[in-house]
Amino acid sequence: MVTTYTVLLTIHILVAATWVGGGSFVTTLASRARREKVPERLAALLRVVEPVASRVFPGSGLVLVITGFWMIYNFGWPYDTWVVLGIVGWAYSFVEGAALIGPTVGRANKRFEEHGPTDEVGLALVSRFLAVARIDSLVLALVVADMVIKPGT
Repeated sequence: MVTTYTVLLTIHILVAATWVGGGSFVTTLASRARREKVPERLAALLRVVEPVASRVFPGSGLVLVITGFWMIYNFGWPYDTWVVLGIVGWAYSFVEGAALIGPTVGRANKRFEEHGPTDEVGLALVSRFLAVARIDSLVLALVVADMVIKPGT
């Protein structure tokens, strides 16, 4: 039976899968391209990914939090531990993406465009992006585990 809850939960899960899966996939591809030591491939990957990621991830994050709060409000759920942990993890990832990941990839792309794919500053920015993105992927995986296990209930 289709209810408000099933619609909200389905949207919530789909955008979570997009956000978590997409971020992990991009991080894995960039890590692999970096390890292969083919800077042209890495620069091309970031150039293709950036305009898509800059729209998909913030949009997914916003829909995710809206549907989450909508379910909390609609169904009178208390702010149990699992809900608070989910909100904290979401906020961390959303801010990290907006303040660090997106701008770092943007700066790396600009360096590669101006100085070529072997630019040391651009490659250092990619290393920074990868370090931060790995932490972000871990945080989001923990949020997914939190949503499934629901500690404190």
